[in-house]
Amino acid sequence: MREIGGYRLVALLGDGGMGQVHLARAASGRLVALKTVHPHLAADPRFRERFRREVAAARAVDGPYTAGVLAADPDAEPPWLATAYAAGPALSEAVSALGPLGPRQLAALGALLAEALAAVHAAHLVHRDLKPAKVIVTRDGPKVIDFGIAKGTVEGVEGEALTHSGETLGSPGFIAPEQLARDGEPGPAADVFALGGLLALCATGRNPFGAGSAPQVLYRTLHEEPDLDGVPGDDWREFLGRCLAREPADRPDVAEVLAWCAGRSAPEPWWEQEPVTGLICQHEEATAELIEAAPSPPDTALPDSSRASRRHFLLWSASGAVAAAGISTAVALGDNESGSGSGSGSGSGSVGEQAADPDADPTSWPRGRALWTRTLGPTQYGGALIRHGDALYVRDNASLTCLDPATGAVRWQRDAKGAGQVVPHGTDLVYLVRTEPAGAPTLAALDSATGDTRWETRDPQLEGLRPRSSLLPDDVELEGSRGMFALGDAVVCFVTYEPYDTAWSRRAGQKRPWRAYGYDAATGEGLWYHEGTAAGVTAVRHAGGRFAVAASVYAQSDEPEQLKVRAQEPLHVLRASDGRLETTVVGGALRPDAHPGATGTGCFALGEAVSAVDLATRTTLWSRGVTGSVSVTPTATGGLVHAASHSEVSALDAATGRTHWLRTDVRRLTEAPHASPPPLLSEGRLYVTGPEPGSDRLALGGPKWGLHALDPATGKLVWAVPFEGRDELLGSAGGGLVHVCAGSVLTTFHGPDGAA
Repeated sequence: MREIGGYRLVALLGDGGMGQVHLARAASGRLVALKTVHPHLAADPRFRERFRREVAAARAVDGPYTAGVLAADPDAEPPWLATAYAAGPALSEAVSALGPLGPRQLAALGALLAEALAAVHAAHLVHRDLKPAKVIVTRDGPKVIDFGIAKGTVEGVEGEALTHSGETLGSPGFIAPEQLARDGEPGPAADVFALGGLLALCATGRNPFGAGSAPQVLYRTLHEEPDLDGVPGDDWREFLGRCLAREPADRPDVAEVLAWCAGRSAPEPWWEQEPVTGLICQHEEATAELIEAAPSPPDTALPDSSRASRRHFLLWSASGAVAAAGISTAVALGDNESGSGSGSGSGSGSVGEQAADPDADPTSWPRGRALWTRTLGPTQYGGALIRHGDALYVRDNASLTCLDPATGAVRWQRDAKGAGQVVPHGTDLVYLVRTEPAGAPTLAALDSATGDTRWETRDPQLEGLRPRSSLLPDDVELEGSRGMFALGDAVVCFVTYEPYDTAWSRRAGQKRPWRAYGYDAATGEGLWYHEGTAAGVTAVRHAGGRFAVAASVYAQSDEPEQLKVRAQEPLHVLRASDGRLETTVVGGALRPDAHPGATGTGCFALGEAVSAVDLATRTTLWSRGVTGSVSVTPTATGGLVHAASHSEVSALDAATGRTHWLRTDVRRLTEAPHASPPPLLSEGRLYVTGPEPGSDRLALGGPKWGLHALDPATGKLVWAVPFEGRDELLGSAGGGLVHVCAGSVLTTFHGPDGAA
């Protein structure tokens, strides 16, 4: 079986103008899509150099709605690049099944795609060929693929290069006039033009420049106005008309597209509804069958053909998208993977004590057991799993459920659509933030025994807690769209804010300040109010009679389409008694637990360093470099600080920061979007995930075979148990039980003979 760059080719998926696409797998067993360049293109030094530069730039693209390059070798024969693998319909197929998109559905798609283009442009790339076939609808949402990779011709115009250098590409109906005119390199405005054409097609079912031969469509693009009859309303007609303006300067930039669409989008994504979800399932099944039919070598990491199914396919694959003739999938550029995809080194760690006794049989180890399994709503989009005393709380995308942790029996379930932060407190209350599509966020206190609402905040102006200022514009007077809180001894501090972390949120935020409100924790009575500045909020903490609010002020970048970068990170310290500002710590938001009210030592992971800090004085006691982005336990246990990432788990000496043990065959259990939860440490066990014990596989790129329970003092395996799961896992533990939520499936495990 042929191998390229350490990837074993499994099946040919497609053959296009640039090259061939194969389904392949890394030495770790990870499935990828591997694209090789046709010899006649590879023989052109200009093409190869362009390929080299743009692959390097594409590696820098990072966004939730794009997929990036995993590995590539532009100097190989043939040149190749590898991308992550998943399956889903092209946007055109999804919209065909769903029907023309309504105004709010269209806006949701427009905001998502504009956000994706912003990430592409931030890497100094231009997509140049955005069209429905370059948007793949996956179970994690639509993703833009194939950005910035050089191609030579307009699809549908056989053998006719758009430029003499062969460096421009596009598709009739979506290619911008300046690309046809060959006036230098296309800029970001060309992608806005393509986005306008794509949205018009999704709204009407027609190409805005009509049907017919490629030359006819291209002629209309240069000389006629787009056909926008049937778009949902005059505002959409005017907006899409601007996007499809003949002159690049007359089009809105990506930031403006973001803001315009974000303010009109539907709260419920249409790609999470039937019939689109059914289509996604069909494509996953078709891809699983393709893998099943392929011959496998004896050392294959793929499951037995008898077990091939959509669920197993999800377990094998990583996020991305692959398109092939017959099953209508597409090549995607997904999660980062180093080198050629094959790991180096051994599965055991390199420092300190390792997983297994060298004299023991590596294939023999104690097995844990599954106690119960329950299916709930999806949790992979910001869900929560919390063990508190004798209760287990699960927040999915529609509800908050309280379960008996020993049996899985539902004690109560309440509608929690739009809910955010959830914090059980004491023995009788559960606090949560509710966020509505229109209106201010609220803070509610629920009875932990019944789920009934004890109290809930209202609009602070209606309550009289915050007076209206006649000096502020109406938009600024509104509450922020997000909420976050911290519990004090008898007071809960609730903060409303705008995130200000993307181009569109900066525009939509209208410079609204963050606002802090103090409420009686037992009764919900309003106590005090403090107005902050126009900034996002990343954390709220309490200690020593003080609340600390971590703010992030984002600076305007040189490129208007780019997302903003954090310029200031102040920590505002308020008195819990009256909400008055006590002090502001410049740069303190990075360590929100360290402020004048705190005591003791805290541990923090910032970038690629772990530090121990005296919380009261904010003095760094030690700092140690680590590999990759890690999360740490906030305090030491047994004289050790535990750190974990997607590729390793370690223990550091709490006094010196020196590595006590390190393992590279396991990784952090909980992987939530946009967050790095600390390692799961409970009752003398450290819970992680990774390949099957004794398989000699690295955690990086290896399968999440199951749950591993480690001795936190030595890092040695205590017991393990397999489970089926996806990339985003939630974990919680208590009372000798471990709870793992994978998507919508919640499973509770215990050790051998019921021991932890």
